[in-house]
Amino acid sequence: MSVPEENSPRVDLYLALLKNAKAAILAAVEVHNKPVFPYRYEVSTVLVINAWELALKAYIARELPSVKLVRPDGTAKPFPECLACVSSALGRSFEAAKYNLEILYQYRNRIVHFYHEDLDVVVLGLMKASVLFFVEFLEERFGNRLDEEANLILLPIGFAKPTSPLDFVSNRSAAKDCSEEVKHFLQAIRKRAENLQAHGIDDSIIVNYSLALVNESRIKNADLIAAINNATPQANVIAIHNIVSSGTVTFDAAAKQIRIAEESVFSSIFTETYHDVLRAARERFGDFVQNKRFNKIMRELKKDPNIRRIRLLNPKNPDGGGKDFYHKRIYDELARHYTPAGAVLPAGRGSQALN
Repeated sequence: MSVPEENSPRVDLYLALLKNAKAAILAAVEVHNKPVFPYRYEVSTVLVINAWELALKAYIARELPSVKLVRPDGTAKPFPECLACVSSALGRSFEAAKYNLEILYQYRNRIVHFYHEDLDVVVLGLMKASVLFFVEFLEERFGNRLDEEANLILLPIGFAKPTSPLDFVSNRSAAKDCSEEVKHFLQAIRKRAENLQAHGIDDSIIVNYSLALVNESRIKNADLIAAINNATPQANVIAIHNIVSSGTVTFDAAAKQIRIAEESVFSSIFTETYHDVLRAARERFGDFVQNKRFNKIMRELKKDPNIRRIRLLNPKNPDGGGKDFYHKRIYDELARHYTPAGAVLPAGRGSQALN
């Protein structure tokens, strides 16, 4: 791909498109967050799609100069063609965003069919994901940090109890009075989730949300597929969790017991593999060498359950082997033995690293 020369008409075009794209996405967020706006999702969706169309055209104008944005008859390249063009250029990294936009575009074009249906919860999940994809797209493709320009930190305050998109689609998927249009819409979401899962892509086309000030749960494509295929209606509930912001692993029988799912332990606490530790150590420490000294240090650190945990290959067979995972605290421990990169090495430390 070749970037157009500075001050060329193509540069002026993509800068103008990018500016308008940001204005449109900010307008979408502003409209959506108004307390009273009867036509909320219809207008917000139009603005989100418009923002994406402008951003996609900005990318085409900047990176794909051979692609014509204006047809011979004077009409502009339509959104589906822009989406397909950018998706073809970016490949796998853009797959989840592409599927999300296809569904949102379908909703925008068929809004008239959903007037008697309440799909707000699902559309919100789609739109939230789309806005996050948009922010990532601008940062990765244009080096533009929209989250820094518009510091939006909004609390989820409303007049009804929060409902998760997964709860909604689980209930709606089982409803017998659901219209054919809604059924087709939900199945289109399911098919794209299945495609992403089949390709090993974890990013979902919907963002889950809950009333919490600590975390935002992440929908996996398998969760989305299971919810849409659900045959039994589920009750919506509000769960109150005891949030633990920090803690220490202990074997004290008198300590308060907290159950943590294994997946959560290894996705948010013990996240570093042995190779991660090696790579980070080489980057952080100027005198680091993978040698007997390092192995000795690691043997000691592995004895600390707050630093290292073993994830069993088969949880039902504790003797079947496993894989070590480390808390990021391990880097603080290694810093006690090594010198930060760029710092002046103490006398004798350079030769010590060879032992």
